[in-house]
Amino acid sequence: MEPSRHRYFSKTAIYKGSVVEDLELTVQKYGEDVVRIQLLNRLHGEQCRAQLKRFFGLLGLATVYFGFALALSEGPTRMGQAHILYPGLLWLALSALIFRNTLQLVHSEKLFYSWDMALQTETVRTFGRQSVLCVQRGHLHDMVLNEVIENLDIKYMLILRTKGSMFKERPIIPLFNSLSPPFECLQHIQRILHAYWLNNSRGRSDHACNRDMPSTVAS
Repeated sequence: MEPSRHRYFSKTAIYKGSVVEDLELTVQKYGEDVVRIQLLNRLHGEQCRAQLKRFFGLLGLATVYFGFALALSEGPTRMGQAHILYPGLLWLALSALIFRNTLQLVHSEKLFYSWDMALQTETVRTFGRQSVLCVQRGHLHDMVLNEVIENLDIKYMLILRTKGSMFKERPIIPLFNSLSPPFECLQHIQRILHAYWLNNSRGRSDHACNRDMPSTVAS
């Protein structure tokens, strides 16, 4: 079956007034039991280039400053001097911040659901760094779309509620939260997951009931 694709504006893009959708949702269905969902950040490369420009801009300013500092200084210049040490430490701190922000950029969020296995979420960041979380089917309680207030702003979150031993460790697990998708995107994902979840639950229950019922033969 061919995957279906939909594009959305993230909340960040909406606030910036962007005219091009920055998120792409891909849904790949494998029969009635398995579905794979991916939310792609279409601007990840552009965001990385913006961080790289900031770094080179900062490097240029540092080169100009230290060049003038060395040219105008009287006598030998040492690293311990205040006009060399403090700007150098500031440059290192800002460079580390830029590098950290680059590493934290999210390339995509993925979800894999199988009735026979489990639900697995995966977040892919810059340089292919991945964080994976797997929840067994027996620990899945429900998926709800909640309205929360964050930084004086209304935000919608798709939340997986757990049960059993998983509940003690992580009672709730946010899904597709890193890229700030809009309500319509989260609602679409919730409908797909509920369709697989509920339909399979009913189908397996009906199949089990029919198998356990005694057969009747007409005489």
